[in-house]
Amino acid sequence: MQARLIAYQPDDAAIVRLIRPDQALRIGRESDPAVDPPGSAKSALEHLVLDHPSVSRAHAELRGDGGQWRLIDLGSKNGSHVDGIAIKDARLEHACWLRFGDVHCEFALLSAAEAEAAEHDRRVRRHAATAHTARIEKLTRFGDLLDASLNAVLGLAQCERGFVLLDDGADFVVSASQSLAPAALASRSFSGSVGAVRRALDQRCIVVANDIGREAWLATRESVATSGLSTLVCLPLMDGDRVLGAIYADRVAPGPAISTLDLELLKAFAENAAMWISARRTSEQLDIHPGAPADWSRIAAAHPLPGDEGA
Repeated sequence: MQARLIAYQPDDAAIVRLIRPDQALRIGRESDPAVDPPGSAKSALEHLVLDHPSVSRAHAELRGDGGQWRLIDLGSKNGSHVDGIAIKDARLEHACWLRFGDVHCEFALLSAAEAEAAEHDRRVRRHAATAHTARIEKLTRFGDLLDASLNAVLGLAQCERGFVLLDDGADFVVSASQSLAPAALASRSFSGSVGAVRRALDQRCIVVANDIGREAWLATRESVATSGLSTLVCLPLMDGDRVLGAIYADRVAPGPAISTLDLELLKAFAENAAMWISARRTSEQLDIHPGAPADWSRIAAAHPLPGDEGA
């Protein structure tokens, strides 16, 4: 029976791996082909790289063993755990939670039908991303382009609500939103993550959190904690080296993790969306007046980060 391992990396997308019964999966901070070169007796060995300081270089191995699965710790510094219990060598006979250092992983056994369904879902999601990109390329109204871009990100990330933030020359302004009234964003009751948007804009990188309760920089934020947010993603919109804005999305309801595949699709879509937004905005003005509640400076001021007070 095939197995599936979903690794929830802190501050990063989840890694989803399907492993055949004739394969072994070595889990660690590094992949070292020199240990098991192609064509060797262990050529069926695959690697899962978890780039986290709590994970040892060669941490553990997940092996198919006569139709059963075993998890073997490889003398790691911080240990391997099954459902919270430290192990050296354990059989995995049902769905469970594994932990390598500080990285939590979800293990499940898949029937042939479930494995095929998972592969089918991957193909469907790639097709959906292509379809979203094709649609925005055909839109002529700037407002329609922004709405379609936001809806695409919500669909690809399987989130419930979000907004598009764009630079109007003086400030970033909320130019499109779903399930979030622009005026409400400047209220202290806004339960999204201003910190995630700041990080995406400042570092010019995609910010993703699959388990907000385990992300220290998010879990300690009162507005985030009280709302029960489970997942969020924020994509910077770039025109070369210039930051055009960002697309933010989140959800409260439990759902599938934002995986490395999802991140790949979201990144490609955001690059295309930014290109079309940059091209189309030159002929249209944002329909938001300066000083409106949707200005980013007002939103950020309503949700100061630690150290902002008195700055």
